[in-house]
Amino acid sequence: MTVPFDLQTYMIAAAGVGAAYIIFGITAFGAALFTVPLLSQFFPLDFVLPLSVLLDVSAALALGTRFSREADKSELKLMVPACLIGAVLGVTLLVSLPRAATIVALGVFLIAYGAHALHRGGKVSIVGRGWAPVSGLAGGVLGTLFGIGAPPYAIYLSRRKTDLRAYRATLSNMVLFSVSIRALVFLASGLMLADRLIGFVMLAPFALAGLWVGNRLQRRISREATLRLVSVLLLLIGASLIYRALS
Repeated sequence: MTVPFDLQTYMIAAAGVGAAYIIFGITAFGAALFTVPLLSQFFPLDFVLPLSVLLDVSAALALGTRFSREADKSELKLMVPACLIGAVLGVTLLVSLPRAATIVALGVFLIAYGAHALHRGGKVSIVGRGWAPVSGLAGGVLGTLFGIGAPPYAIYLSRRKTDLRAYRATLSNMVLFSVSIRALVFLASGLMLADRLIGFVMLAPFALAGLWVGNRLQRRISREATLRLVSVLLLLIGASLIYRALS
């Protein structure tokens, strides 16, 4: 079997993946924002996207398993079924929505929300549980359409969970479910080829090392600082979506 990386590319990819999963370890999402653009400089998207999904599954599984007892099962029971419905709906919308306009609209929304949250300095008002299915549905749709399902979960849970461990644990479980759906889609479509699996095996240790570092750093960061970092990630995701659409 052919190794997908030469030494120089491997060193760059390993460093980028490690840094991206430090962010994941702190916020429980957002690594693909950095790994996909970086790896896309060297490989086609049909290689990069399955590889990134596999890395996200391993990281979310490691984080979710570690904090599973702190996850709010009552929230997950409302979010997970809606996420599954959203994923199916996303497949239907994939062929009917004006894609560029939809991506720009989503990007503008994420930038506006991230800026608003930053302006509030990490202080958020608590919302009702009725928004749980809405966030699950939105995350399922966005995950299928654009490969980014986590922002709706992060926005909702940040307005529900005052305990940071419960927030991260519940979010990591939702991310695990969401990316697992995408992994199954890639598997069914024949994109999980041997070179993607080899790339995953080669990069997974760096992802897990970054996750470990991020998790240790998170213990020293306040809830307000974590939520500010989440807001910055939403800003960056929104900007990257608009750039993708206009490019």
